[in-house]
Amino acid sequence: MKKLLVLLVFLGFFSANAQKMSSAFLEGQWTSNGEATDITFKKAYGNKLSIKEVSSGSNAELKVVSYQIKKNSLYIETVFEPNGFEAISKFIIIDQDTMVADIVSDYPGQVIYKRIVNNKTN
Repeated sequence: MKKLLVLLVFLGFFSANAQKMSSAFLEGQWTSNGEATDITFKKAYGNKLSIKEVSSGSNAELKVVSYQIKKNSLYIETVFEPNGFEAISKFIIIDQDTMVADIVSDYPGQVIYKRIVNNKTN
């Protein structure tokens, strides 16, 4: 049922979505609300990204082997070194603060990521 919901949300917003996948769009913190990982994207030298992905379950960092932005999608290849778990995730924008990752691994599935918005007032 969850997969069907994700698919319907994706199809509904994809055609109307004007946001483009870019380093600027990704910059910041994203959470899967305990389902998979939390990800932090920072702009690095040039148009490169610095990506830090941390397991929600063990709080251990995943090694980002490679990434690329292609055809309005973000692809990230990761390895969880403690057990050698490898995955490739394809991230697609749903709206300004939501992405869905389609994960290809020994345990495939879809995970919804939400942008963490820090509303600090001084």
